[in-house]
Amino acid sequence: MITINSLSGGKTSSYMAIHYPADVNIFACVCIDDPVCMPKDLTVLAYAQNKLNGNFIASAESEKTLKIMMQLEQKIGQEIVWVRGKSFDEIINNAGCLPTWNRRFCTTDMKIKPMTEYLYFRYGIVKEQIGFRYDELQRAYEIKKGEKPKLKVEKYFDFATETSLNGNKRNKWEKNVLVSEKSYPLITNRIEKYQIEKYWKNYPEFIFPEDSNCQGCHHKSSKLIKQNYIREPKILEWFARQEEKGKYNTWHDDMIPYRKKFEMEFTGEFDFEGTSCDMGGCTD
Repeated sequence: MITINSLSGGKTSSYMAIHYPADVNIFACVCIDDPVCMPKDLTVLAYAQNKLNGNFIASAESEKTLKIMMQLEQKIGQEIVWVRGKSFDEIINNAGCLPTWNRRFCTTDMKIKPMTEYLYFRYGIVKEQIGFRYDELQRAYEIKKGEKPKLKVEKYFDFATETSLNGNKRNKWEKNVLVSEKSYPLITNRIEKYQIEKYWKNYPEFIFPEDSNCQGCHHKSSKLIKQNYIREPKILEWFARQEEKGKYNTWHDDMIPYRKKFEMEFTGEFDFEGTSCDMGGCTD
């Protein structure tokens, strides 16, 4: 059974790639079809296009994330495989609605599915190292319950069609197939955030995004959405435009459109101490 590292471009999973090597390192890139959001750094743009065989326009993730993946590949001296599913635009159009807390098809369609398909067809069942830290045990449910990591069953590659409430069609996975055994090396070795922060201070050339994963993710608080809008306005504008197409709901269950959230005023200095995507399923 081969070992893989599932990477996100954040400090934690990048630390894991360096300190806990695997046979395969893999990164699922969340793509969007908006040329306005293309990376400004032409080297990063060319790198992403090469990694995805030309099938890349832009990403809902920070440009800093893409650059980190480029730098990390050089640092570990090992290839990082990039995969992608359908673009975010396509999966929203197919679903006929935006993902929310109760409809997290975005992570499934753009992260889990393309990684699972790439790995399963090549290697069968794999041992997957997940970058959850010791100070975020709540994200590794079987360890929290005091159990040993178990073989993970994913819904995988047998497709049926279901009809959403508004009559649109979308695919769903309906067959359970054993695809990976999960392991948590940072939890096993009691690695916490302060140790990771201390390590990366020695490498100032690695400029990580202030917030990892999709910049407008519905799991992020209104305050964080506003902060990301200040840092990545073009990407957050894309998220706002999805709400404004008329046939979709809002990203947040509070029904406040992102355009309104961009105008909100928050007091105090922004300080985010949790994971970059609490309960979102996307690793840091």
